[in-house]
Amino acid sequence: MSGFPDEVETYYAELAQRRGWQGDTAHAFRSTVELIRDLDRSTAARTFGARADEDGTDWLYEAVWHEREWVVVRQLQVAEDGTIRRYWWQRVEDDEGSLTDDALDRDEWGLRPLDREDFYTAWDTPEWSLTA
Repeated sequence: MSGFPDEVETYYAELAQRRGWQGDTAHAFRSTVELIRDLDRSTAARTFGARADEDGTDWLYEAVWHEREWVVVRQLQVAEDGTIRRYWWQRVEDDEGSLTDDALDRDEWGLRPLDREDFYTAWDTPEWSLTA
């Protein structure tokens, strides 16, 4: 992945190998990662939202307006047991989950508004809970 830090290159190369991706699949995945990175770094309009699911997991999202939809560029998952997962261009997926590829839909997802500061306070805090 051109212009990506070495650890990101290594991670995605290992992921492709573990998943047994052929060349076309690996290339498509890399293109998606590059798009998410570019959107994350862009100055496009952004929205933030949060929700708690029925299992007690808190979900926080940052999305960027792109081609007439909200594309999620960062996703924070805080499980009831305190496990935290962060998904963004440096780790679009792992063996536990992935950054959603669905367009963010505030109403359908039942999101409550969240401001940028609150999102990034949670994103940057190693141990964070929506109820804290």
